[in-house]
Amino acid sequence: MYRVFDERLTDARVQLADVLRSSVDSAGEVYARDVAAERLAGQIRRLEGAEEGLAFGRVDGADGTVLHVGRLGLHTGDRDLPLLVDWRADAARSFYEATTVHPMGLRRRRHLRVDGRAVRAVSDELLDGSPPAAGDVVGDGPLAEALEAQRTGRMRAAVATLQTEQDAIVRSPHRGVTVVQGGPGTGKTVVALHRAAYVLYAFPGAAARGVLVLGPNARFLDYVSQVLPSLGENGVLLTTCARLPGAVPAAVDSLVVARLKGSAALAGALAELVRSRQAPAGGFAVRVGRQSARLESVEVAAAREAALASGLAHNPAREAFKEHLIGAVTDALERDAVEALERVDAEIAESTGLDLDAAAAADLRALGFDDAPTADPAEVFDADAVRADLADDAHVDRAVEVLWPRLTPDAVVRTLLADARTLARHLPSLTGDDRSRLVRSPDAPWTDADVPLLDEAAALVDGLPERSFGHVVVDEAQELTAMQWRMVMRRCPARSMTLVGDFAQAGPATAASDWSQALGPHLGSRFSLHTLTVSYRTTREILASTHGLLARIAPGRPPSRAIRHGDAPRHLTARPHSVATTVVGELRAQAAAHPGDLLGVICADARVAELTSADVARWARLVPASEARGLEFDAIVVVSPEEIAAARPCGERDLYVALTRATKRLCTIAVVTA
Repeated sequence: MYRVFDERLTDARVQLADVLRSSVDSAGEVYARDVAAERLAGQIRRLEGAEEGLAFGRVDGADGTVLHVGRLGLHTGDRDLPLLVDWRADAARSFYEATTVHPMGLRRRRHLRVDGRAVRAVSDELLDGSPPAAGDVVGDGPLAEALEAQRTGRMRAAVATLQTEQDAIVRSPHRGVTVVQGGPGTGKTVVALHRAAYVLYAFPGAAARGVLVLGPNARFLDYVSQVLPSLGENGVLLTTCARLPGAVPAAVDSLVVARLKGSAALAGALAELVRSRQAPAGGFAVRVGRQSARLESVEVAAAREAALASGLAHNPAREAFKEHLIGAVTDALERDAVEALERVDAEIAESTGLDLDAAAAADLRALGFDDAPTADPAEVFDADAVRADLADDAHVDRAVEVLWPRLTPDAVVRTLLADARTLARHLPSLTGDDRSRLVRSPDAPWTDADVPLLDEAAALVDGLPERSFGHVVVDEAQELTAMQWRMVMRRCPARSMTLVGDFAQAGPATAASDWSQALGPHLGSRFSLHTLTVSYRTTREILASTHGLLARIAPGRPPSRAIRHGDAPRHLTARPHSVATTVVGELRAQAAAHPGDLLGVICADARVAELTSADVARWARLVPASEARGLEFDAIVVVSPEEIAAARPCGERDLYVALTRATKRLCTIAVVTA
């Protein structure tokens, strides 16, 4: 029998078990209905995921009303109040927003720390100014406990510790694009993931189409992978732009080439190249049986414009173009047939003096058909049969292929990047050196930077992606290139998004310096911007050591306000031959003094191999500076900060990211030669 703090929490767990059992028992009834079975399976996963730490708080109203707050809602018909209120419900709002200045009708807010099925700690906040009474357990609160807890290498859900400025963004009723910016440790990622969970709860239309969460790299996705399942949400796709469904396995370009491929100018070049394959000029000639038919260039151009007016992508529009051509050819053949019959009738009348139609009508009347109509030459031609024959005619297919060939995304991108002449024709603004950098050999492997180009080409050639999402979350959104933004926008036609990032931490690929530059081409000014100002992760001492660096990389940007104190950063030096030894020595000392802490080593990308061979991974997680965004550790050792800062094109921003990953302690090791 497990120990719980409150009888209603016991009831909630019993109710959850009943829901799970009834869900499983009814599975057989809906097994044959795929959609219902899939929905049921998702509900079971949601309930199972939320069982861990099911309830984490309660609010006591001044009127005696008590509500328990948890990861999902549970109800029974025999109670006036629910057993458990879903943290996203409006009834739970006071748990996050009440303060001693504005208690929102509450006397007490209670936090529960649950380990499995046992309540390990209870902490109360008295909000109405009343003195503690029997049963009140006043403590430091869950936020302080969470901040001091050791890192595990995985992000935890912060559903019990969301702060007011964070919760306001999570619960925002805004249905469009919400942008959240803030310095290191302000909780941008926490807000983004909890916002995704809230959208799934509050907006059924978005939930029906699912939520896409995009992160900067696989390391980051692994770090955040358990947050949404722990909130009971499993119907979310977590991936990177380079690994979206349909993307190809890719290599990595140089930073210069990746930045070139990220330019929006490539979208225009691809569109122009595709347009150049859509009946650019000329007539259309085809043999039909023993006859030849020809359309002049003006008729072909009319068919082209009619096909493009449909708004279809290249290949579907090609079919419309073919139908328009067949219609025009059929009309031409019909005109020819009618004209031929009329010419024969005229020639006979001229040579014999007989009107064949009149003579035929007289014969019919002699046979008793007094009202026999005069034959129309156009009725002799069966247009529908001719049109059907042309649609299956191989000669027609070959003739259409010359004017409007079928295309594949791969072929379009390969054609654009095949040689400098093609690039010069479609991208005249590029310098000769840049065009040379973009040229790729036909057998070269695709790269991550090619993925948005292939996606753009796929949209031009075949149409929009098969799957779109009701809501999209982009973490480290400042990292996206213009071409990646186009890729994201195609997957969210409703433009319901939460975008979080910090341009002071921007990587090398993006050319934008603020949100207006990044989003303006796609959204104009139609986005809501929020700024998080409080750093919950990084200590005041660590943030203070980065103020000068922040002033250089983001002039005029005020630093975040840290709420925690810690040790002053330590600075060591090492000779070039003893860098690895110094790093390992520092890690050993840290591990001995602070057992259980999660340690990280961040270095320039070029130094990873050296430290790997020194077995640094035995003591800490080794992270190249270019992949440190979004991660956090109890303590960080930054190796050769001057080497990180010197890297181009964003070395100082990479260094700023590296120096702000620690929650407790920072040590830098400078490499000196003198």
